[in-house]
Amino acid sequence: MRQRRTWAAMALALLVGGIGLVLANPAQAVPVRGQTGWSVLLCKFKDKAQEPQNPQFFRDFLTQDGAGQGGLADYFADQSRGRVTLHGSTVRGWYTMPFTLEQQRPKNRWDKIQDCVNTAASNGYTVPAGHRIIAILNDWVDSGAAGDRVLLDPGAWNVGFAAHEMLHGYGLGHSFSDDPTYRNVEWAQIGEYDNPWDIQSAMNIHTFQTARFGTSAVGLNGYFRDKLGWLSRDRVFTLGADGVRTRTITLSALETPGTAGTQLLRIPFDANDPYRYYTVEFRKKTGWSAGIPADIVMLNEVRNGTPYLLRTRGGDRHPVQSLDANGVSVRINGVSGNTATVTVSTNTVQGNTYGPNACKSGWVWRDADQQDYVCVSHAVRQQNATDNNLANTRWYNGPYGPHTCVQGFVWRDAWPGDDVCVTPANRQQARNDNAAAHSRIERP
Repeated sequence: MRQRRTWAAMALALLVGGIGLVLANPAQAVPVRGQTGWSVLLCKFKDKAQEPQNPQFFRDFLTQDGAGQGGLADYFADQSRGRVTLHGSTVRGWYTMPFTLEQQRPKNRWDKIQDCVNTAASNGYTVPAGHRIIAILNDWVDSGAAGDRVLLDPGAWNVGFAAHEMLHGYGLGHSFSDDPTYRNVEWAQIGEYDNPWDIQSAMNIHTFQTARFGTSAVGLNGYFRDKLGWLSRDRVFTLGADGVRTRTITLSALETPGTAGTQLLRIPFDANDPYRYYTVEFRKKTGWSAGIPADIVMLNEVRNGTPYLLRTRGGDRHPVQSLDANGVSVRINGVSGNTATVTVSTNTVQGNTYGPNACKSGWVWRDADQQDYVCVSHAVRQQNATDNNLANTRWYNGPYGPHTCVQGFVWRDAWPGDDVCVTPANRQQARNDNAAAHSRIERP
């Protein structure tokens, strides 16, 4: 109860300060991976001289310097399965802005952040191209996201709040429940913030206290991990895609990627909308999800790119533990260790449910690896398959190690660490496709 009151008090304070999500997905390849640099700018109001934390605190909290210390570097490494790092991030400041606290209060969040960016620039620091931004303010005024920018005042210097807002910067929205009676706060939508097992429902999540950085985050749900490309395609199963309508499936917990098995089950049920389906996932009380009450199988309905946790009505509103709706049946057979077994069936046989990263007509996934959802032409996908198959013939042990490219070839660099050797033209093609990736997704 103490933890819930803490979150509620913070939510109320942020409501008074005018919290609200201004979300604009930045163009990016899927998955989100590699070095995701953030410029962390520390800004003071001209009438508030205090520096509540020194710059090293924020390096440990929000950049790769803090790896192993329970901050955001550790959270994103865990949730992305090592695909994302905060390398390249930097902390600058403290800078004194030419505004008082009261002058800043009425401004919108984007402008508050921009004032900090402008102050950094006037002191010699220009945010590098490609960097996302976190503006740190030294007194309570507002916290939240605006596009791929984040604003954090002292009330938000904890892992749970910061992770939630940074994930907005990576393109995620909020999670919901299907409860038509739930409203978290007066400015929220019905059902919004009502999945405490998912970080995108902060400020209403299951948490624990970290050693250095306040309230913890909780893990991401399966749909959001899928959207970011943080689940390998071979760990996601779509019921009915192969014509088989009933199966018994072993789910491995999202928190234990080393356990074999399906980590996200999709169940289509709307023949007219391949983007509407149920998901089934298994969550385990460990790691960043150590604050959840117990191991649990969870069902969501995905509608219009948003996951809705299915809850029972009335009483304690537990997540549903079985389903009979829309021609779909889900039964949980049992939970053992890191796995759960479910029997599922559907009346819908639909082979075109590809999840949140489905390409527009005429484009296909590049498939350069199991996490590559960049949409390209059929010819480019075939070229990448050919390059992958020839990789061993184009490497030699040279000045760049055992994967040095032979004369005439260069690393493809479709993502950081992609060392398949290709022609310079094919590397440029990969860059062009990455830049166009967001525009080729059917429902970004």
